[in-house]
Amino acid sequence: MKSTIHVLLSALMICTYSSLDTTDPAKDSVDDRNKSGYTYTVNISKINSKYSEIACTTFRNKLVLVSSKKIGGLGNGVDPVTNEPFTDLFCTDIEAYGKLSQPLLFSRILNTKANEGQVAFSPDEHTIYYTRSTRTNSLNYKLFKAELEKDSYGNWINEMELSISSDDYSIENPHVSSDGKHLYFSSNMSAGFGGFDIYKAEIKADGSLGHPENLGSTINTSEDEKYPHTSKDGTELFFSSKGHNSIGGYDIFISTVTNSDYKTPRNLGYAVNSEKDEVAFIFIDHKKGVFSSNKDNENNAFNLYRFQSRAIYQELNGIVITEDDRILPNATVVLLNGEGQEIERQVTSNDATYSFKIKAFEDYQLKVVKDGYKDYSLKFQSEESQFKAILKLSSKVSYNQK
Repeated sequence: MKSTIHVLLSALMICTYSSLDTTDPAKDSVDDRNKSGYTYTVNISKINSKYSEIACTTFRNKLVLVSSKKIGGLGNGVDPVTNEPFTDLFCTDIEAYGKLSQPLLFSRILNTKANEGQVAFSPDEHTIYYTRSTRTNSLNYKLFKAELEKDSYGNWINEMELSISSDDYSIENPHVSSDGKHLYFSSNMSAGFGGFDIYKAEIKADGSLGHPENLGSTINTSEDEKYPHTSKDGTELFFSSKGHNSIGGYDIFISTVTNSDYKTPRNLGYAVNSEKDEVAFIFIDHKKGVFSSNKDNENNAFNLYRFQSRAIYQELNGIVITEDDRILPNATVVLLNGEGQEIERQVTSNDATYSFKIKAFEDYQLKVVKDGYKDYSLKFQSEESQFKAILKLSSKVSYNQK
């Protein structure tokens, strides 16, 4: 005879911080709009000028950015759309805690008198995907790629425009996933959900792209979505959007990625976002990065900000009991993620309790296994605040028939 396990799930969710962090977490706060599962410390960068600075990605431990700075630039004249000089690519050394040195021109090969846009690199940094618009139509960016000549410091060769480009729509904000399998980008091509949507395309062995795939209505809205950026492990997508009930203008959002399915986007909150525009949120390493915002600039130009993120962890505590309220030591409790992959398992101690550390705003599943009892499972989503939940199963007995 097998008895059903009664599970008393006492889930006390307490905000804690990653053991990898050394900064005092008490100095950070999580506002009511921040549903990202992280807390952020933000500082403005000292490299800003009166012109816009917008980050792209990293290359050989340098940060590559797009800017309309005049000093050292090859172009001249003013873009009538932005009322700033036409843009070039710059790079800057990354110092401690994301501090940046004064930018230098990135490449005299790739910088032209046209309007240079965002760039992305393959994981081996031998292929660059870059965008560019003409002076006569600076709103329409086309997508190109080039290869780094072997053993050269920065000689880009075999430049070519990719077939995905068109005079009818713009291709912007390329980003290569860390595994090198997909190129993400934003575009206002037809058949989208409105304005700019975020797409991804398979990167083939020769560097060419497969058919673009719209990320769907969970990510894209009737407003503009731009600047996709995925985490190193591919489980999180960051992007800027004017939709999703943004605080104002473009806000930066995060979406959890499971089996190529995108979960409901969550706002990063007031530490990052404002009533103005926040764009180009990228990580330099696993917790430091930069983004751009026009919130503190009288000319509406974009300044570069650096951030340090800290994951919010919570305690999930529980106890395993029988249907007649007796504790069940030596029961195996398994914690799984939203995709059903095991994260951790514990065997209940003499008092039948267990305790897991989990991230906020994530999907999880608990499974309980013990000889002589039916297995039990529970799906739940972690929250940002303290709560207790008691779950008891109704009595049920089943008999093994020989």
